[in-house]
Amino acid sequence: MYRLDGQLVLSPTDLTKHLACRHATTLDLLALDGVAVPGEEDDALQLIFKLGIAHEERYLESLKAAGKTVVVIPSLQDREKQEALTLEAMRAGADVVYQATLVDNGWAGYADFLLRVQRPSALGDWAYDIADTKLARKMKVPALLQMATYAERLTDLQGVA
Repeated sequence: MYRLDGQLVLSPTDLTKHLACRHATTLDLLALDGVAVPGEEDDALQLIFKLGIAHEERYLESLKAAGKTVVVIPSLQDREKQEALTLEAMRAGADVVYQATLVDNGWAGYADFLLRVQRPSALGDWAYDIADTKLARKMKVPALLQMATYAERLTDLQGVA
């Protein structure tokens, strides 16, 4: 969660945190406004985060090794520009868009991967599906909610679900 030109911008992660614990949202808002200090980092969560990043990077390398054209969306302060770069890569027909940025009416998120599939869309004879690299043996509701949020915006961008 952050503010952009005075407007609160939320991510699917903020939504899932809110559903799990409304008080967490209150604390995040207070921290955002400088009223409260965020809690200390949890070592176990940091380890899971590092392992997740390593897993994501291995998957990215496997796509490159398979000869896929990969466009990496850079991290910028301007989320709208990041989404424009995502759409540019999609229109160009890249096999993979890594860290695709999806922005919609106060929401912003980063899909790990968009994978090109042969399905007609507003882009051409192809469309994109979302791929996520969570380190989990079972699909969890927060991950599904996150991907559903991305899928809604992706449908708007490519004209097909």
